[in-house]
Amino acid sequence: MNTVESAIAACIDQLQIDTNSDFAILGMMDSSGRRLRWSRSAGRTSERTNLVEQKATAGLSGKAIRSGRQAAANTAMSDRERFKLGEPILLTEQLRIAVSVPIAINNKISGVVLIGRRSDSSYLADELNQATHAAIELASLLE
Repeated sequence: MNTVESAIAACIDQLQIDTNSDFAILGMMDSSGRRLRWSRSAGRTSERTNLVEQKATAGLSGKAIRSGRQAAANTAMSDRERFKLGEPILLTEQLRIAVSVPIAINNKISGVVLIGRRSDSSYLADELNQATHAAIELASLLE
Protein backbone atom coordinates (compact mmCIF):
# COMPACT_ATOMS: atom_id res chain seq x y z
CA MET A 1 0.00 0.00 0.00
CA ASN A 2 1.46 3.39 -0.98
CA THR A 3 1.50 6.52 1.18
CA VAL A 4 -1.72 8.03 -0.24
CA GLU A 5 -3.62 4.74 0.10
CA SER A 6 -2.36 4.41 3.69
CA ALA A 7 -3.47 7.97 4.47
CA ILE A 8 -6.93 7.30 2.99
CA ALA A 9 -7.29 4.08 5.00
CA ALA A 10 -6.18 5.90 8.16
CA CYS A 11 -8.70 8.69 7.50
CA ILE A 12 -11.56 6.19 7.12
CA ASP A 13 -10.48 4.34 10.29
CA GLN A 14 -10.28 7.63 12.21
CA LEU A 15 -13.68 8.72 10.88
CA GLN A 16 -15.24 5.54 12.24
CA ILE A 17 -13.74 6.26 15.66
CA ASP A 18 -14.46 10.01 15.73
CA THR A 19 -18.13 9.55 14.82
CA ASN A 20 -18.70 6.51 17.06
CA SER A 21 -19.83 4.63 13.96
CA ASP A 22 -19.96 0.89 13.49
CA PHE A 23 -19.00 1.31 9.85
CA ALA A 24 -17.37 3.83 7.48
CA ILE A 25 -16.62 3.52 3.77
CA LEU A 26 -15.34 5.54 0.83
CA GLY A 27 -17.23 5.42 -2.45
CA MET A 28 -15.89 6.93 -5.68
CA MET A 29 -17.70 7.44 -8.98
CA ASP A 30 -16.31 5.65 -12.00
CA SER A 31 -14.99 7.55 -15.02
CA SER A 32 -18.43 7.63 -16.66
CA GLY A 33 -20.00 9.13 -13.53
CA ARG A 34 -22.78 6.54 -13.58
CA ARG A 35 -21.58 4.01 -11.02
CA LEU A 36 -20.43 4.37 -7.45
CA ARG A 37 -17.74 1.90 -6.40
CA TRP A 38 -17.02 1.29 -2.74
CA SER A 39 -13.41 0.80 -1.72
CA ARG A 40 -11.80 1.60 1.63
CA SER A 41 -13.90 0.58 4.63
CA ALA A 42 -13.65 0.25 8.39
CA GLY A 43 -15.85 -1.95 10.53
CA ARG A 44 -17.25 -4.14 7.77
CA THR A 45 -18.91 -7.42 8.63
CA SER A 46 -19.31 -8.79 5.11
CA GLU A 47 -16.54 -9.83 2.73
CA ARG A 48 -18.77 -8.65 -0.14
CA THR A 49 -18.94 -5.03 1.00
CA ASN A 50 -16.01 -3.75 -1.08
CA LEU A 51 -17.40 -5.53 -4.17
CA VAL A 52 -20.71 -3.64 -4.11
CA GLU A 53 -21.43 -1.18 -6.92
CA GLN A 54 -24.51 0.95 -7.35
CA LYS A 55 -25.97 3.66 -9.53
CA ALA A 56 -24.44 7.00 -8.61
CA THR A 57 -27.97 8.40 -8.24
CA ALA A 58 -29.30 5.68 -5.89
CA GLY A 59 -29.92 5.86 -2.16
CA LEU A 60 -28.49 8.25 0.38
CA SER A 61 -25.23 8.44 -1.53
CA GLY A 62 -27.05 9.41 -4.71
CA LYS A 63 -28.92 12.10 -2.82
CA ALA A 64 -25.62 13.48 -1.46
CA ILE A 65 -24.06 13.40 -4.94
CA ARG A 66 -27.03 15.12 -6.61
CA SER A 67 -27.45 17.80 -3.95
CA GLY A 68 -23.80 18.31 -3.01
CA ARG A 69 -24.91 18.15 0.63
CA GLN A 70 -24.97 15.65 3.43
CA ALA A 71 -27.81 13.10 3.21
CA ALA A 72 -28.95 11.27 6.33
CA ALA A 73 -31.26 8.53 7.49
CA ASN A 74 -31.00 9.56 11.13
CA THR A 75 -33.88 7.45 12.43
CA ALA A 76 -33.72 3.67 12.63
CA MET A 77 -34.84 1.94 9.44
CA SER A 78 -36.42 -1.47 9.06
CA ASP A 79 -35.11 -3.94 6.47
CA ARG A 80 -37.99 -2.95 4.20
CA GLU A 81 -37.14 0.77 4.46
CA ARG A 82 -33.46 0.08 3.78
CA PHE A 83 -34.35 -1.97 0.70
CA LYS A 84 -36.73 0.72 -0.55
CA LEU A 85 -34.05 3.41 -0.11
CA GLY A 86 -31.87 1.64 -2.69
CA GLU A 87 -28.53 1.83 -0.86
CA PRO A 88 -27.10 -1.72 -1.03
CA ILE A 89 -24.39 -1.03 1.57
CA LEU A 90 -27.08 -0.45 4.22
CA LEU A 91 -28.44 -3.94 3.61
CA THR A 92 -25.07 -5.66 3.23
CA GLU A 93 -23.77 -4.16 6.49
CA GLN A 94 -27.15 -4.20 8.32
CA LEU A 95 -26.96 -0.48 9.08
CA ARG A 96 -30.00 1.10 10.75
CA ILE A 97 -28.72 4.70 10.81
CA ALA A 98 -26.55 6.18 8.04
CA VAL A 99 -25.14 9.45 6.73
CA SER A 100 -23.53 10.07 3.34
CA VAL A 101 -21.28 13.10 2.78
CA PRO A 102 -20.20 14.17 -0.72
CA ILE A 103 -16.53 14.49 -1.61
CA ALA A 104 -15.76 17.39 -3.96
CA ILE A 105 -12.52 17.39 -5.92
CA ASN A 106 -11.84 20.52 -8.00
CA ASN A 107 -15.42 21.71 -7.38
CA LYS A 108 -16.89 18.48 -8.79
CA ILE A 109 -18.58 15.78 -6.70
CA SER A 110 -16.42 12.70 -7.23
CA GLY A 111 -17.58 10.41 -4.46
CA VAL A 112 -18.96 10.07 -0.96
CA VAL A 113 -18.01 8.91 2.47
CA LEU A 114 -20.74 6.92 4.22
CA ILE A 115 -20.91 6.25 7.95
CA GLY A 116 -23.44 4.07 9.70
CA ARG A 117 -24.58 2.42 12.88
CA ARG A 118 -26.15 -0.95 13.46
CA SER A 119 -27.96 0.43 16.51
CA ASP A 120 -30.85 2.91 16.73
CA SER A 121 -28.64 5.71 18.07
CA SER A 122 -28.83 8.89 15.94
CA TYR A 123 -25.80 10.98 15.04
CA LEU A 124 -25.07 14.15 17.00
CA ALA A 125 -24.25 17.44 15.24
CA ASP A 126 -20.59 17.19 16.29
CA GLU A 127 -20.31 13.71 14.78
CA LEU A 128 -21.82 14.97 11.52
CA ASN A 129 -19.28 17.81 11.49
CA GLN A 130 -16.51 15.22 11.90
CA ALA A 131 -17.83 13.42 8.81
CA THR A 132 -17.81 16.68 6.83
CA HIS A 133 -14.22 17.40 7.88
CA ALA A 134 -13.20 13.85 6.90
CA ALA A 135 -14.75 14.34 3.44
CA ILE A 136 -12.68 17.52 2.99
CA GLU A 137 -9.52 15.70 4.12
CA LEU A 138 -10.24 12.79 1.77
CA ALA A 139 -10.79 15.21 -1.12
CA SER A 140 -7.34 16.70 -0.54
CA LEU A 141 -5.78 13.22 -0.49
CA LEU A 142 -7.58 12.16 -3.67
CA GLU A 143 -6.66 15.23 -5.77
